[in-house]
Amino acid sequence: MIDGGLFMNISIIGMPLFYGCDKPGVEKGPEELRKNNLINIFEENHTVYDLGDIEVEKVNAEDKFLGNSKLKYLDQVVSANNGLAAKVLSAFENNTLPFIVGGDHSLALGSIAGASKFLGNDLAVIWIDAHGDINTHETSPSGNIHGMPLAASMGIGYKKLTSIFFDSFKVKPENVFILACRDLDDGEVALIDELNMNVWTNKDINDKGTEVVINELLSLIKQKNIKNIHLSYDIDCLDPEYVPGTGTPVHNGLSFIQSKELLVSVLGTSLVKSIDFVEYNPALDKNNKTKETCIELLKLISKTLK
Repeated sequence: MIDGGLFMNISIIGMPLFYGCDKPGVEKGPEELRKNNLINIFEENHTVYDLGDIEVEKVNAEDKFLGNSKLKYLDQVVSANNGLAAKVLSAFENNTLPFIVGGDHSLALGSIAGASKFLGNDLAVIWIDAHGDINTHETSPSGNIHGMPLAASMGIGYKKLTSIFFDSFKVKPENVFILACRDLDDGEVALIDELNMNVWTNKDINDKGTEVVINELLSLIKQKNIKNIHLSYDIDCLDPEYVPGTGTPVHNGLSFIQSKELLVSVLGTSLVKSIDFVEYNPALDKNNKTKETCIELLKLISKTLK
């Protein structure tokens, strides 16, 4: 706890990016959440620095394959993520926790790169998402880069993505923990098997119970002596009942209570050093349901983070 009874110093960084998912609207997430008291929610418990939004180059949709025939908006995604990585690194250097608000999940290319540059190899990534996001240009059925950031962060995939900010892997595969996935492509399943990755599907969580899964996760974190966690939270981990306003919803997702239990447990370790909050698309929302869910989640994160 820092002076004044507040818990932490937090830097809020907006990433108004939709090029990774190729579904406009999600780039409005940071602006919409700011309008709905994002900063105040964190100021209730922390000292907050709003670092504004990362600049994202504008490009016409017909030029999406200009940089690469298999990867949409490649140059724009790489450029924006290099900018984000630099901002995240700066937030770390100023002794703050970077909280990155998306935008689509391709922003994790930059956030994890910035965290890795500062923290080095003593970094774990906890990825809470309906998807694995461990495709490459060779396995992706869509060419959407938001399905690739975790693979690229592990040093797997297209060189321009694996070398964002610095030319090396950002996190070791054995230090990656994927939770709540339920929509994996064939290439992702093969990679999970090949690397023997730490994965708990949505079915695992339902079958074993959240408490058992959390205990397994925390036990591995302790066993590996991990000291620094980057938490990457995609709202589509939740069932679409709670988040209709997201670009790639998948049914049979986490309940709000299950998601809350996961977040409270991970944040309760006091090892979380940076956070992504992604894939809120206001243009797809129904009756403000997703916005309300996001605000509840942000309040929970603010209260629990320490």
